[in-house]
Formats: sequence, C-alpha cells, structure tokens
Amino acid sequence: MGDFDGKVVLITGAAAGIGRAAAIGFAQAGAKVVVADIDVAGMNETVASIGDAAIGVAVNVGDEVSCQAMVDATIAKFGRLDVLFSNAGISGNRARTADVSTQDWHHVININLNGVFFCARAAIPEMLKTGGGVIVNTASVDGQVGMATVPHYVASKHAVIGLTKNIALEYGKDNIRAVAIAPGFVATQMTAQGLAEEDHALLNSMIPLGRAARPEEIANMVLWLSSDKASYVTGSCHNVDAGLVSGFSLPG
Repeated sequence: MGDFDGKVVLITGAAAGIGRAAAIGFAQAGAKVVVADIDVAGMNETVASIGDAAIGVAVNVGDEVSCQAMVDATIAKFGRLDVLFSNAGISGNRARTADVSTQDWHHVININLNGVFFCARAAIPEMLKTGGGVIVNTASVDGQVGMATVPHYVASKHAVIGLTKNIALEYGKDNIRAVAIAPGFVATQMTAQGLAEEDHALLNSMIPLGRAARPEEIANMVLWLSSDKASYVTGSCHNVDAGLVSGFSLPG
C-alpha cells in the first residue's frame, strides 16, 4: 500500500526538474498522476518514465482557459483531484529593477503568480466536491529574501507565499490544506541556464551543506506535505535549502 493509493495528483511544470521528480515519486507511492507542462516533449518523457499511471496534458499556466481545461481533463480521465502541485515557473531575464522591461515583468508575474492563482481557482471547486485536498505551491527562498537582478522573480515568489496563506485561511474548514515550499539552489535546467559558473560556485560556498539540491530532495518534501502525515500542516512555507538563508558564516 502506498501513501497515495486511490489519489489523483496534478503537477504543473512536470516536464523536468522538481516537477518530474515529484511526478515519479507520487506514482511510485500509488497515485494517478497528471503531468502538465507547456514543454510537450519533456512532458511526454515524464509520462513515459511513469507508464500507465500517468497522462500528459499540455498547459500554459499563464492562460486561465488553459488551466481550467487542464483540470477538466484531469476530472474527465480520473474523476477527482486530490493534490495540486503548482510548480511551473520561470526566472526571467536578469536585470536591475530600473532596467527590467515591462514585457519581462508581466511575463514572469503571469507565469509565476497568475499561474498559481489560475490553477488553484480551477482546482478548488473539484476538491470541494470530494471532501478536500492539498495544494502545494512552489515559492522559493527568494520569496523570503531579496536577490539582486531578478526583481520580478522575487516579487512573484513573495506573492505566492501570501496567496498560499490566503487559500489555507479560506478553505481550511473545507479540509483543503495549502502549503508552499521554498527551494534553495537546485540543480535543474533553469538554474543551469540562468546562472553563470561563477554564480554556481558562489552559491555552493554559501550553502552549509556545500552543494545544490537534487530535484528528488525537493520532491520528497512535496510528497510528505501532500500526505496524511502532514495532516495538521497548512498555511505555512517550508524551506528546502540546506540552510542557505539561515544566516551568514565567516570563513575559518
């Protein structure tokens, strides 16, 4: 028996990285998994790695119609939705605040914040029909502190934490739990493309464990938060950062 036998889990941003690791983990724990992403090729690779327990649904989380269609496809296939892991996100082009273009600002906010809202708004009514559920939203340690040259990303992730708290307050009595995760430095395609080698070295030097996380290490927290083991956990944000934002240590 797995922790998620009989449960249906919907994951956005599941074509690679944390989303793919979580999709595989949920399937191994007994869930039926809806793998959703705008990257159809990567999405199909994730589905193939799971097998019959998964289906793929193409989605643009920045489009409310697409998000509703994704949830509708989940219900049409499996009849219910128990866990929503809103994980899709982008880092955006790096620039200081005064140099961020309006287009870049809106694009990052639309995917990282509006996407989380659109997905939750579509999922909550389905969870209410079956007596509850769990929503896990991917924020970031940059949702708790600033990080120069990504003001749109930082703002979006701070807002995701606030939205998560609101969902928890509004739907707790309906047996819907809402939590956020705040990953630190994770070895994914996004960080590989968005950070220079010297940035990787600097971040590793700042992390008490001295290394980036593997996507599976973040997924492990998502699975725990989504399980009945975390039945009294809601409205909170959980760092998975190896101590990155714990403070500063001097050499020696």
